Amino acid sequence: MENFTVMARPASSNTAVSVVDIKGVLDINSVDDFENLLHKLFNQKQFKIILNMENLTYVSSAGIGVMVGLIRDVRKNRGDIKITNTPPDIYKVFDLLELPGIFHFLKTEQEAVAQF
Repeated sequence: MENFTVMARPASSNTAVSVVDIKGVLDINSVDDFENLLHKLFNQKQFKIILNMENLTYVSSAGIGVMVGLIRDVRKNRGDIKITNTPPDIYKVFDLLELPGIFHFLKTEQEAVAQF
């Protein structure tokens, strides 16, 4: 089983934006760590979030469910969740679920920060 890590950091060009770096397999075994980190950001009133998926190797419905479940509350607080550096295989999962209409997918962190 591949190790999973998730950590938040301020965006380099705008500290009002939080970047969540996700590495490894995001599935039922790791989704609690992911969800806890997102709720921690939410509780800290960090509503401008970039999910950096550059090192994500797999995402299950559990991981996607956390993202979808939080997007409405984030937007109610004048924030958003933007997704960057999505590997093609991971993007296919989002595309099959018709989520590019809900989330903004951008190539780089800098592009995502500029959208806020």
